[in-house]
Amino acid sequence: MDDETRSGNQDDGPDSETRFGKARDYVNDKYGAASGAVRDTYNQVREKVEDVDVSALTDQVRSYVRSNPGKALLISIGAGFVIGLLLRRSEDEDEE
Repeated sequence: MDDETRSGNQDDGPDSETRFGKARDYVNDKYGAASGAVRDTYNQVREKVEDVDVSALTDQVRSYVRSNPGKALLISIGAGFVIGLLLRRSEDEDEE
């Protein structure tokens, strides 16, 4: 009776091995494509970050703040408010 049950089960035959092999190949292909895309994007971002001159950017910000102290203060207050709201919202979600 065991032999009859096994022969009636389609999941243990060569067909299931073929399907498993196809699924494995499909997943490997998709993994390789995703891995390559992530690697390419990482390299592009790294090159852009390396091209940024931090000292020049700091000088630009410093000169803007000196020429527009009121705007700079309002921008920093607004940014702090938004960051505070985001942090408060994430703390509320963690408590639930």
